[in-house]
Amino acid sequence: MFEISPEFYYVVIGYFVMVIAIGWWAGKGNKTSEDHLVAGRSIGALVGGAALAATQMSAGTFVGTMGVHYLTGASYIWFWPGLWAGWIVSAVWVAPKFQKLKAVTVPEYVEKRYNTKVGRAIAAVLIIVAYSVYLIAQYVAGGIVMQTVFGIPMVWGAFITIAITMVYTLKGGMKATAYSDFVQALIMAGCFIAAIPLLISQAGGWDFVGSFLTSLDSKITGWHFGAKDLIGFGAAFGFSMAIAPYELARMYTLKNAKTVRLAIGFSFVFQAVVALSVTLGGLGIRALFPILKTGDSASSIMAINVLPPIVGALLMVAILASIMSTVSGVMIVSSSGISHDIYGLIKPNATDAQKMKLNRIAVIVLAFIPLLFALKPFDMVQFIVMAQASMVASFFFAIVLFGLNWKKATTAGAMTAMIGGVITVLVWLFVLGKPFGINEVIPGVLVSSILLVVVSSFTKPVPEENLEPFFGK
Repeated sequence: MFEISPEFYYVVIGYFVMVIAIGWWAGKGNKTSEDHLVAGRSIGALVGGAALAATQMSAGTFVGTMGVHYLTGASYIWFWPGLWAGWIVSAVWVAPKFQKLKAVTVPEYVEKRYNTKVGRAIAAVLIIVAYSVYLIAQYVAGGIVMQTVFGIPMVWGAFITIAITMVYTLKGGMKATAYSDFVQALIMAGCFIAAIPLLISQAGGWDFVGSFLTSLDSKITGWHFGAKDLIGFGAAFGFSMAIAPYELARMYTLKNAKTVRLAIGFSFVFQAVVALSVTLGGLGIRALFPILKTGDSASSIMAINVLPPIVGALLMVAILASIMSTVSGVMIVSSSGISHDIYGLIKPNATDAQKMKLNRIAVIVLAFIPLLFALKPFDMVQFIVMAQASMVASFFFAIVLFGLNWKKATTAGAMTAMIGGVITVLVWLFVLGKPFGINEVIPGVLVSSILLVVVSSFTKPVPEENLEPFFGK
């Protein structure tokens, strides 16, 4: 707990009030599931691009990535090209076709492309499980931030993060999430542009930081991670980002396919600023505070103990914004999996009002279940995020990328690919103990893709009407 100026509190509290106000404003026009879950398909390229970036740049970026840079140095920055390659795959082969589908939920794609309601339900369950793991990382990060800054127990910090996010998500849905993410992305990029020069100046300048860190450990300014590690990190995030359900759900909110590509382009600008900033931030804090209890506290200490009060408060708001934007997006995707995909299968005649009611209940339940696990000790935030990314890629990459670009992918192939990919990741990670040091996402995606192609080659094709929305007549 550090001495905090009144201005710091004013900025942070003002931010919380602002996002709740955005949720209240956005919620006024929400009358149907389409309004609530896909913002009436009204989002433009700039707001959409900022929302894509803000959702991707979660606690894993501002808390976890900076923490890894603090501990290991500069070489970790090379995972970003892998992640951006995933975005390019999405922009070229995935996202525009997803937008044209005009669906409401991501698992709905599985039913429409592969002609299987059971597959839709399985996809929904797998997404809910994977994103519950993801929420654990966000809650841990929120708790660490609140504990570091305000001295409150981590559980209460996580609870506050959840509660405020839940308020504007329940009221405003995806429209509130999109517009609050737009503001949050501007804050993220803007505050880092201001903060990093101040941090490096406080640390003694570029030359001193470089020479000090090299003398402390040459790997900090050299290569802590080898090529195999960096390829694994990039693959985990790249495969996942190409088909990330919480990002694909955003595609439904955009106006048209051209807007989708422009939005992804705008998101690159925000991500590039933040990628460089968190790297330099981690290195600068290591030069000022060589020994911290956990690297995950580096961003919080930078905000409250290095920067001027207003800049530090804005940085803290950016960190909280990154957590809350991701939590909101995940809440919507996971809760819609229950209310529209699983419940819709159990009760096909359910009204829109019934689904909306269940959706709001699901948001509350799914928000608090991961909190129970977040109270237990976990590895660094970034590596929880990476495990989730591997899991998502293993069951979703093949059936989305192949399904949108290869007519012969069948129902049986998709079902086998989803289940086989997840089992491969779990066995590789927990039974075999990550043999040869190869990241679990590589065998997971490889096995899933092979199963999809092989099984599809020997099983009944899907009806032509299921292919038409994706390939035309």
